[in-house]
Amino acid sequence: MVHARLGVAAENSGKLVSTVRREARRIAGEENRPLVIVDGPPGIGCPVIASVTGATLVLAVTEPTVSGEHDLERVLALTRHFGIPAAVCVNKWDLNPEMTERIEDRARRVGARVVGRIRYDRAVTLAQMQERAVVETEAPCVEDIRHIWNQLGM
Repeated sequence: MVHARLGVAAENSGKLVSTVRREARRIAGEENRPLVIVDGPPGIGCPVIASVTGATLVLAVTEPTVSGEHDLERVLALTRHFGIPAAVCVNKWDLNPEMTERIEDRARRVGARVVGRIRYDRAVTLAQMQERAVVETEAPCVEDIRHIWNQLGM
C-alpha cells in the first residue's frame, strides 16, 4: 500500500495523487504485480483527474442519494472525456431502492456497466474499529463485494 498525507490547507493535491500513483506503479513493477488499485477521492476535481489518469477501468462507487447521483454523473462524464471504461456499484443500496434503480438506469444510458450493489451493513464499521478489511470478516456485505470483484474480472 502506498499512501501520503496532505497537510491542512496544502495545495497541489492533484500533484500528490500523481506522485503516489507513480510510486505505486513503480513498486508494482518491481514486485511483478499486474494490478494497481487507486482509491480516488470523491468529486471531479484535480485529485480525481490525477487518480484516473492512466487507468484502464474506473469503478465508481456511489450512494443512493440525489448528491450521489449528481456526483456520479459528473464522474462518468469525466471517464467518457478521457475514454476510460467505467463500472458502477451502489453502496448502501437498500437504504433507497428507488434511487438505486434510477442511478443504475442513468449509468447504463451513458455507457457505464453496473456491476453490483452493496447492502448497508453495520459490520463495516465494526471491521474498521478492529482495523480489518470487511472482506476479512463474515459480514453479510462481503458476498456483495466479492460479487462485484468477480464482475470486474479481477
